[in-house]
Amino acid sequence: MSERLNASDSASPQPTATTMLKLESNLGLSTDLRLHEQSGIVEAQDGYTVVRTPDAPEYFFGNLLVLPQRPLISDLGRIERDFARLVGVPPRIAHRTFTWPEYPREEVDLDAFIAQGYDATLYEVLAAKPSDIVPVTSRAHVDVRPFRSQEDWDTWSAMQLGDMPNPDDVTSQRFMAHQEKAYQRLIERGFGNWWGAFIDGELAGSLGLFFLDGIGRFQSVLTGEAFRNQGICKTLVSEVTQMTAARANVFVMVADESYHAGKIYQALGFRPEARVGSLCREPA
Repeated sequence: MSERLNASDSASPQPTATTMLKLESNLGLSTDLRLHEQSGIVEAQDGYTVVRTPDAPEYFFGNLLVLPQRPLISDLGRIERDFARLVGVPPRIAHRTFTWPEYPREEVDLDAFIAQGYDATLYEVLAAKPSDIVPVTSRAHVDVRPFRSQEDWDTWSAMQLGDMPNPDDVTSQRFMAHQEKAYQRLIERGFGNWWGAFIDGELAGSLGLFFLDGIGRFQSVLTGEAFRNQGICKTLVSEVTQMTAARANVFVMVADESYHAGKIYQALGFRPEARVGSLCREPA
């Protein structure tokens, strides 16, 4: 038995009681799931929350199992079998991805999974009320505005691909094409917008911001390589939150704990609320 949602359903996903207990207070995972249900399928089954994106099988974090808690290495065989059964198997689904809520700020050891070929990542969920966010005075030459044309999207896609390990890989290119269409559909349906910071007409940085019942969830904040360390990210986040403050009671960021971006967001007034862990084994 399972409870299923897809892009045509208006209700929120209904995870199992065990999983809901963990997800309801984790704004990072809960907003991820609500965005996933707009472009794919989210269902509760056999103690997991199952996420599938049928038209993008190579989307590693769009085809995954959400676990109720951090797994032990002794769980690996079981959760891999369940992933195959519930999400898919090669050749269509050639990766394996698991994610779960982390709460206590404690040392997390995932080395045993890394030894089995998994990439392990811990994310920090950061939140701020509109009044908490520090205003940043925009430089006169920085124009912050929503995307207006396909040219904006084409430049964005090239910038995103350039930040990937293998930008010329066809898998990466298919992933970006899917993401562009998915984000454009969200915008067309009134969920939010994609914003850019432009300098002399050139895209210097961008982010997505989508609204879910008073929660503003940021997506893919990125500054172009030639424009880094110039305050573009701070300016972009600060100005966009000021422009959209009436739509949100709280803004949410999810940042890799090993990356410096989290410190930038905290300098703007965001504060740690929770954590998310993930394991991903990419195709050979």
